[in-house]
Amino acid sequence: MKLKSLLIGAAAVMAVSTGTAKAADAIVMAEPEPMEYVRICDVYGTGYFYIPGTETCLRIGGYVRVQVNFDGGFAGYNVLSRFDTWFDARTETEWGTLRSYANTRFNHQWGARPANTGTTAAPVLGIATGYAVDMALPAAYIEMIGASGTFRVGLDDTPFTRFLGYEGVKQFNAINSTGFTPVYGAGAEVSYTFNGSNGFSGIIALVDNPTTATWGTNVEAGFRFAQGWGTVGIMAGYDPVAASFGAVGMLYFKAPNSMFSGSIQAFYTSGAGTYRVNAAQTNWSVLAVATVQATQKAAINVSAQWFDTNVWQFRGNVAFTPASGLLIRPEIAYSTTNVWSGTIRFQRTF
Repeated sequence: MKLKSLLIGAAAVMAVSTGTAKAADAIVMAEPEPMEYVRICDVYGTGYFYIPGTETCLRIGGYVRVQVNFDGGFAGYNVLSRFDTWFDARTETEWGTLRSYANTRFNHQWGARPANTGTTAAPVLGIATGYAVDMALPAAYIEMIGASGTFRVGLDDTPFTRFLGYEGVKQFNAINSTGFTPVYGAGAEVSYTFNGSNGFSGIIALVDNPTTATWGTNVEAGFRFAQGWGTVGIMAGYDPVAASFGAVGMLYFKAPNSMFSGSIQAFYTSGAGTYRVNAAQTNWSVLAVATVQATQKAAINVSAQWFDTNVWQFRGNVAFTPASGLLIRPEIAYSTTNVWSGTIRFQRTF
């Protein structure tokens, strides 16, 4: 009996000891550190978020592109792959909205490159070994956006190119801008844009001339009037290096209760220089563009451009968007100099 009692007592002691040991060895969970979640910023539209710890709103976007270009006569082709991304940061200050914007671009292209008769700037970095790789900074500028206007300093498409909104041009032909407008690449500028409450706006700018390393600043100015039916405007610029000036007048219209829109633009240049569309233009050129939104996912675009050297250029494409953010755009172009060319583009925008 004593032996039995002794065994029971020993078992009880062991049980108490084991329980104590388990209690002592229990893992104590540490309190989680406080986390700062990313906040949505809806002040400037969709896609912006607050940079953690700041009152600055940031939006990041861009696209990935694969494009095949067929040169004149379809005798050769090249393939372009591009990654393009941009950053838009905005903060409210006592002076207005402080904005900084930057756009970076990476290209890889190989094959026989089609002839370029326009005035577009050369790549920042090129490798002439049968293919080309270039990196570019198309835009990098700072803005102060006030109640009545915007002051800008930095790098971007020139006001002569962008101020009229690319209406009827960029949305039609984001593939081959050569022959449409005097796009000579990005230029450093100092500009002020006045924005009225009735749809009227105007701009004046000093823009770095891309053809010289010496002091030679272009002067550009213009106005536009935008309403629900469309936009009308004019831009002018003076090139002191070439001692020439240019102007473009534009009417963009959207037919009410229909899927049709179009634009007419007239270009003038006093001679060779920054504001010449291309070599086919001596003084005058007229461009007409029409777009029909055939279905919810497909738009048909056609254009005709006349030059005062009796040269005509015609283009047509179909912009097909089978899914949100995905664009498939085949295009064909013809010039009365008996030159054919074509392009097909695949682009994913985010």
